[in-house]
Amino acid sequence: MTVYVDVLFAVNALMDYATLLAAARLGGIHSGRGRIALAALLGGAYAVLGAVMPVLGALPLRLAAGVGICAAAYYGKGPFVRVCALYLLVSAAFAGVALALGAATGKRLLFGAGYYLAVPLRLLLLAAAVGYAVSGVLLRGDAAHGAVRRQIGTVTVSLFDRRIQVNVLRDTGNELAEPASGKPALILGQSAAARLLGERFAALQGLTAGNAAACFAALPPELARRAGLLPYQAVGTANGLLLFFRPDGVWDAAGKKIDCVLAIGTERMDQGGYEGLLGV
Repeated sequence: MTVYVDVLFAVNALMDYATLLAAARLGGIHSGRGRIALAALLGGAYAVLGAVMPVLGALPLRLAAGVGICAAAYYGKGPFVRVCALYLLVSAAFAGVALALGAATGKRLLFGAGYYLAVPLRLLLLAAAVGYAVSGVLLRGDAAHGAVRRQIGTVTVSLFDRRIQVNVLRDTGNELAEPASGKPALILGQSAAARLLGERFAALQGLTAGNAAACFAALPPELARRAGLLPYQAVGTANGLLLFFRPDGVWDAAGKKIDCVLAIGTERMDQGGYEGLLGV
């Protein structure tokens, strides 16, 4: 069988791009398309090396390479271990479909450490589409929130001249608003609030729904001038108060300013691929 290096590289880069994108969608990870494309190019290069050095086709080395590709695509963008596991499972689903289609047609679709286009392009695209669909059905329980995950986006938040980016879930059921102005509240998890406030977050250590008023009363003047209390209700809990701050600015991914206040949540939010809730 004659193998052309340029075809081997291109096919695997394209398939890795589809796999990485599928895993990101399933895991609610928002990584730049350019970063995913770069990781896919690394996957294409690994497939070429696998053709030259067959030992790279060994399962442990392929798993290690998969983790490296995941790091290039996703590291720092969310819960890495979970999205990496999703990538490996999606890759296995894609490979399984490709193997089945190859066996059904008598053509060879898998070669060494990757794919090779020994079948018509439409069959390869069919393998990618079916693999995407199968992985979505099999893994939808792991990608918690189902369709609502598509509402996760990135916002930029500025307070006291500090600026951070936060992944937020646009929760249409969240109608929390500041009573006086009616501005909606962006609820930040405490890990995001700590990044935003820096050393000032020390004044909020131990903040809970039950002691928000006491924390507000104990704030130093520079924080108290920008802060307030927000009443809220939650299913299964008594009414409570959230501490909020008036930010310097909040902008969505397109640069459009969002007129809101920043409420500090009392529960962890960093396990689902987002660190905040926004109702608008």
